[in-house]
Amino acid sequence: MKLGMTTANDAAPEGVVALPGCSLPKAARIVEVTGDLPPMPHIAAQVIEKLADEDSTPKQIHELLIRDQALAARVLKVANSPYYGASRSISTLRDAVMFMGFDSVRSLIMAAVLKSLFASVGLAEKLLWEHAIGCGLAARRIGDEVGFRGREEAYIAGLMHDVGKAVLFLKAPAVMREIMEEVYNDRVYFFDVEQIRLGFNHADVGGIVADKWRFSKDIEEAIANHHQPDSTAKLPQIVSLANSMCHKLSVGPTRTPDLDLNEMKSAKMLGLRPAAIENILSAVKKALEAENTGSL
Repeated sequence: MKLGMTTANDAAPEGVVALPGCSLPKAARIVEVTGDLPPMPHIAAQVIEKLADEDSTPKQIHELLIRDQALAARVLKVANSPYYGASRSISTLRDAVMFMGFDSVRSLIMAAVLKSLFASVGLAEKLLWEHAIGCGLAARRIGDEVGFRGREEAYIAGLMHDVGKAVLFLKAPAVMREIMEEVYNDRVYFFDVEQIRLGFNHADVGGIVADKWRFSKDIEEAIANHHQPDSTAKLPQIVSLANSMCHKLSVGPTRTPDLDLNEMKSAKMLGLRPAAIENILSAVKKALEAENTGSL
């Protein structure tokens, strides 16, 4: 099966084929393929920075959001969605920001930024986007179950865990298209195929992007280590398990419905029992169905 992905630039960067045998350090190989990693969109970056400031007001957020029509429209649309259950129509951005809260607006903006990155991937965008949303929802639910205090932090870390894939599709579309087809057809993992083909993987790139975009160190660690969480910190374990849950639910290009989540190291580290895992899977499945029908 061919996924038929299209991009504006179909040529792989010079040197990609030779990477697996290259003696350069991993960071140098990443630079060789990706060049200069993209900055976060200007207005989005300003809004995110303002949202992190405890002294910011809804009026200040409103004044930034109105400078980006797409972001402004998205915030208003979501504020008026059945998910938030407003008792009246919300017609102004300032009211929307006050109603949703800073954390929810921050998550929404990060989702818009990621979706814009995936937009150039073509038909594979749907699979990658569904996986990103699914992982965000799963991470939030897992966080609730294990008492993780940063609810929206878990969602953002899950949502953005594959930002490295988006960047690689932008920078090396030809080779990533081949990798995507191999993952989809042969039911193998991106992480493994990328390591063979590129000498690094999307998590390596994602960690660099997270640093450049000035994410918190916790989120940066979760993005960079979501395939191999090597610490007892909760967030990387949460994102790792959320990612595996999406694989089990066949949300995205990697589909492993027979995966035993109870045997996952992350599930054991988080102390999740089989019943809790089943409840989370069910909740994520329902949330994704609501997302696909426009209820979120």
